[in-house]
Amino acid sequence: MPQRQPVVACVDASTSSAEATALFIDKLALVLVRDRKQLVARSRGKTAFFTPGGKREAGESDEAALRRECREELSVELIDGTIEPYGVFQAQAHGKPEGTMVRMTCFTAEYDGTLAANDEVEELRWIASDCPRADLSVTSLMILHDLKAKDLID
Repeated sequence: MPQRQPVVACVDASTSSAEATALFIDKLALVLVRDRKQLVARSRGKTAFFTPGGKREAGESDEAALRRECREELSVELIDGTIEPYGVFQAQAHGKPEGTMVRMTCFTAEYDGTLAANDEVEELRWIASDCPRADLSVTSLMILHDLKAKDLID
């Protein structure tokens, strides 16, 4: 399983290393498609839906973090041997100051259990490409467009 990949930011000489690193939020996500629709989640108290996943904890591999996030957000266990890379998407981070970017490393996988919102997630929704754009974070919209371009969703 691939480990965390470094993010390279273009910065000028007046930007410190700490400032450059702070401009990026590095996340993992599960791209789950069933019946030609993608699963998205909405955090408690938020309005935008996102592709389920989150940040790594110190020392976590991509696979370990993705498994933990799926347990926490979706109440399911990912099946050994089914986690596969899907793609990497980068955009302005939703609800963050201008210039703060999120880098979403996405995977597909099969799971055991019943999908259910858990902990910080208030709602799960299956969406097609006609989902209102205002309902999605920018990276989720990018993933949705990619799935549609690959004819994986309606």
